[in-house]
Amino acid sequence: MSEIDLQEGKILFEGEWLSAEELKKMIQEKMQAEDMKFANLASALEELNKSLENSHAVEVRVVITKDEYEKLKTLGGDNDIDSVRSAIHAFIGEDKKEKSEKKKMVIKCPKCKAPIEVTTNERPLVIECNGCGTSGRLTAQNKWAKLE
Repeated sequence: MSEIDLQEGKILFEGEWLSAEELKKMIQEKMQAEDMKFANLASALEELNKSLENSHAVEVRVVITKDEYEKLKTLGGDNDIDSVRSAIHAFIGEDKKEKSEKKKMVIKCPKCKAPIEVTTNERPLVIECNGCGTSGRLTAQNKWAKLE
């Protein structure tokens, strides 16, 4: 399964984010050049189209307190769209399936580079390095964030 950005309507194909229109154009160019090796492009186009057909855009404007906003950011980081998407997934139970599929992971302490084993899928998660005692918060994207 390829990486797809539903927000932008693009798929990551050979290191480049392409829209359905761009993929179609590339296929047409290959056909006009009588180069019939475009199966990978067609497959990417089909995957993107299926993903877009199975998605629904929700446009809302939500006003929340600054405290609520800070709490929301812990779910998804600095990007408001990712934060809201993570909160929605958590609310509707979508991330429970994803969390159960995640495996144990090891991250490196940003200070001493010692390995820190993370055995839970709970995010955000406060963690502490056994090597140097540095504490931080593991975000929903598994990035290290300073405790405030």
